[in-house]
Amino acid sequence: MFVGFDLDRCMEAAGVLFSTTETKMLSRMRLLKYLYLANRKSLQETGDPIVDDDVYAMKDGPVLSQTYDLIKGSSLNESANAAWRSHFEIKDYIQIRMVRDPGSDHLSDYDVDVLKEIADRYKDMEEFELSEFTHGFDEWQRNWHKNLLRERISEYDLLSGVGFAPDEIKTVLDEAKVYAAERELLGCRLRREARSNVTTMYLLAILNISG
Repeated sequence: MFVGFDLDRCMEAAGVLFSTTETKMLSRMRLLKYLYLANRKSLQETGDPIVDDDVYAMKDGPVLSQTYDLIKGSSLNESANAAWRSHFEIKDYIQIRMVRDPGSDHLSDYDVDVLKEIADRYKDMEEFELSEFTHGFDEWQRNWHKNLLRERISEYDLLSGVGFAPDEIKTVLDEAKVYAAERELLGCRLRREARSNVTTMYLLAILNISG
């Protein structure tokens, strides 16, 4: 993860995607792929993911790990499982329905726009086509091994996969350390465009991270 998993942002991002359908239903595979594709677009354009989560290379492509656990109801955090279940229910093994909209208070307008754009762009692709499409991503190809069930994809590989150069990656990862401290200090997560330069400079001095 870059800064840290945020349950509210995760549920709200999922809610935006469910809201793009008339039935308020998505398959588990489609939900996971849409979230990853939205994350990837956001990383490429801003250096920030929408849902900050550990990413693993799995058979069907890259997967947001904690999000996947919530969907399956297997998160080690039972309060997180309960919060997820208050908004989403499993209809059968592959279908999920939104029963209560979590809103979008923790998402920016940019986040919402990207999520809706992804849902619209890939709505006509079948699940297996979405899986095959993500197999073409460099970050998955670097980390997928058939003899393993899954392999974690590093933040370095995620950024490299969307075109960041090594020096740019170092800057983003250094900034992520600052923003993690900022989140701890302010009690919330801010997108890059909303962050205070003064706060960033202050935290850089504290953490002794060179710009």
